[in-house]
Amino acid sequence: MDKTTHCFNVAEVSEQTGLSISLVRKLTRKDEIPHIKIGRRILYPADALVGWLNKNTVGGTTPDKGGAANG
Repeated sequence: MDKTTHCFNVAEVSEQTGLSISLVRKLTRKDEIPHIKIGRRILYPADALVGWLNKNTVGGTTPDKGGAANG
């Protein structure tokens, strides 16, 4: 593998997203958040987490989509 993927632990996901640790664990148990299980350890790949956050973002506009009127 040429590329390494940075992974977060549950506390880092909580800190980065503003979600509580218990909610991150609940989402993990329900397979609603991307994660990797290695033995008993659970890791969250950074790129998959960003994709999950983007997919679950509602409302507002993003600069690349140009939702606001120009002028």
